[in-house]
Amino acid sequence: MAWLITTSLRFRVLIMALSAFLLVYGFWTLQSTPLDVFPEFASPRVEVQVEAPGLSTEEVESLITLPIEQALNGLPWMETIRSKTV
Repeated sequence: MAWLITTSLRFRVLIMALSAFLLVYGFWTLQSTPLDVFPEFASPRVEVQVEAPGLSTEEVESLITLPIEQALNGLPWMETIRSKTV
């Protein structure tokens, strides 16, 4: 601890300049940070469940799942589409 104090006093101009730089950089970073009252942490998610009694898994996929995926694929801001046919 004494070494840190001695070194800081010896290089006080450098320590003051570094402190001033960090203060200005922190203030600049704070100003450029977007603020929101209620920030969004999770991306929006939509879940679609469809029942098709009497159809096999392959029929549900070809008749229901794929057309829904194709319709949703054209939406703006769509990042990923995942589907599961059971």
